[in-house]
Amino acid sequence: MNDQIPKGKFRRSVIGGKAAVGVGGRVLGYIAKKPFLSKQSKQAAREKLDEASAQAVFACLSLLKGTALKVAQMLSMELELFPEAVCRELQKSYNQVPPMNRALTSKAVSNALGKASGEVFEAFEAEAFAAASLGQVHAAQGPGGRALAVKLQYPGINRTIEDDMQLIKRLLRPLPDFVLIGPILDEIEARLMEEIDYEAEARNMSRFRERLDVEGVVVPEPWHPGCSGTILSATLIEGLPLNKWLETNPDVHEREVVAGRLNDIFIQSFYELHCIHADPNPGNYIIGPDLSVGLVDFGCVKAFSAEFVENYRQLIRIMSTGQRDEYFSQLRRMNFIQEELDEATEEAILQCAFGFGNWLGRLYESERFDFGADSGFIAEGRELSKTMFKHRKSFTANPDFVFLDRTRYGLLRLYERFKCPVRLRNPYECGGGEQFDCAQVRGEKR
Repeated sequence: MNDQIPKGKFRRSVIGGKAAVGVGGRVLGYIAKKPFLSKQSKQAAREKLDEASAQAVFACLSLLKGTALKVAQMLSMELELFPEAVCRELQKSYNQVPPMNRALTSKAVSNALGKASGEVFEAFEAEAFAAASLGQVHAAQGPGGRALAVKLQYPGINRTIEDDMQLIKRLLRPLPDFVLIGPILDEIEARLMEEIDYEAEARNMSRFRERLDVEGVVVPEPWHPGCSGTILSATLIEGLPLNKWLETNPDVHEREVVAGRLNDIFIQSFYELHCIHADPNPGNYIIGPDLSVGLVDFGCVKAFSAEFVENYRQLIRIMSTGQRDEYFSQLRRMNFIQEELDEATEEAILQCAFGFGNWLGRLYESERFDFGADSGFIAEGRELSKTMFKHRKSFTANPDFVFLDRTRYGLLRLYERFKCPVRLRNPYECGGGEQFDCAQVRGEKR
């Protein structure tokens, strides 16, 4: 097969258009047959439609690579927006993407570093061992046999982002609830433009390595002679990607340890560093034999002001305690809601928000929340989110919320897959109101 990213707006449009027409045709065929089917047959036909559409979507995204694949990874974290079959296909994008061929890989390395790979690395594996959505990852050795992971950007990726965002919208439009996906895509496009700068990613990696201090968490170290704007070399972290690790059926204690470390990464990053690793797909967590968590791929990092972090902490507390006036004041303070709302709209939003707040507060009712025992928890939150979405015209766009909420919700979805108790209480949020005592968590005297 052709390993290059298909170049040119026309060529990529043809690829995306064929997939969109195929999906749309299947939908029309299902609609035409639906009135003549029994209830059981309708369900079977719908499942068959979802499966075929999902395979078509994934095949197209894999062929386009680059932007299309990155968006697939981000949207697959919004699992409730897709049928189960679509989710399974999107999740393949983490590590099942066809790599570039050897000749193209060699040329890309030379173009990125100005030298052949043999002049920079002691050894370089021409066959990639993982896909990185906007590039692929190779094993290499630096001086003294130092094991390295080398992320190499797909050639031409910087010219495809804008065109691909339009293609993706066209491709995904036939899927259920497409209207929920559209507002997310603009913010994703902005982050993608940042992600193609691998020198900036190396700086992000160094920052997290120097400042993040969570027991059992490892951040790789950039190796600067092997870095440029389109190539990033860093110490290799041994282990399995999170999704592959879960397939080994670790016991409940092992799952608890790893899930706790994932949560500690988020809490410390947001409340102490004011900066989060905002791409919680399973391929970005490498689980070692000792249950260490290797945090990789720092292309999508979101920074926040100290003021926003404090306002968010207060918002979590308010949502769980039911203080109406304070709640709306806080939303306006964070530029998240219109200044003037009629009484009926304000009451409707209030009811939705406190329903969501009560749902969120359940995470903090005990020392650990058991995602195995409460299997319907995420589904309940999904329905509450859809109810809130009905009032979207009353909200104003605050880009800080987009990746923060998706990162946190993406982690909750991962914990759901762990099916184990997870320690979520923390000394920053006091999210359970009176049921959660911050002083006790910190070990302070009352």
